Amino acid sequence: MKFIDGIDPHSPGRALAMALNDLEKRFGIALTIHDCRGMLNDSAGRPLFPGRNMHMHPYCIAGRFKQENWNRRCHQQCMVEAEAVASGAKRPFRHDCWKGVSELVVPIERDGTLILLIYAGGFRSPGAEIPDCIPPELRTIRSDMPEADDLLFEELARELLLFGQGIRHYLDLSHDRRGVPVGNADRIRRFLEDHAHEPVGLAELARWMNLSRSHACHLVKYHFGKPFHALLLEERLTRACNLLRTTEMPLKAVAAAVGFSNEFYFNRLFARECGRPPGEFRRREKIQAELQ
Repeated sequence: MKFIDGIDPHSPGRALAMALNDLEKRFGIALTIHDCRGMLNDSAGRPLFPGRNMHMHPYCIAGRFKQENWNRRCHQQCMVEAEAVASGAKRPFRHDCWKGVSELVVPIERDGTLILLIYAGGFRSPGAEIPDCIPPELRTIRSDMPEADDLLFEELARELLLFGQGIRHYLDLSHDRRGVPVGNADRIRRFLEDHAHEPVGLAELARWMNLSRSHACHLVKYHFGKPFHALLLEERLTRACNLLRTTEMPLKAVAAAVGFSNEFYFNRLFARECGRPPGEFRRREKIQAELQ
């Protein structure tokens, strides 16, 4: 009898990346994992899917950073608008791109919070108009894409829903988040993980824990040695760092994703707490990653 190695719950990235590659080969597609809240990292803070947070299909990436407004239009449609649809529908759907192709979008939730989107593409959309800005070489790539098909999308959606649940499961394991937490420190961490991106404060934590505001305040300081607002800021900035390292999201989008309604307030707090503005932090992280 020969046993097959499983996924190390403390370092699932390698096996999950291999599984993604297998799915891509099987269906002849490219998969993107959009980390909606900056949560897809292991217990050491390393991203689970480096390089997967952007559409890397040749049809999507070519020209994106060369032609004016191309990247902005892609981000607005494939990230902002698709995420808005996913937040409302909370089920897989077909998304038609402005460049005349389609993709499958699969939302993955945890406790009612949208934590990631899996994009599967690209598929040639029958009868779709191709903008004049698409050069001949990209039109050739498009002609070789599989055609969008409802039955294929249904099969792929089932596979990716299960895969997404697996990501969620191993994310919880790597953060030692098994089942319902029983200790007060665990409950506070759980609240932060589920709600840090929302407009919450000590009052919301107290209601969630069924405690008085003063009791909740005391527990936070007792277990973490700091007030709740400092703990919340720390969680939000950790997520912001993850998104700055792994995505090309505009700073305004990063701020909103982790819970800041004001980009300028986010920039000021980030610079104060992290030692440099978010834009400079991103540039330095890119340089370090290229040197490794």
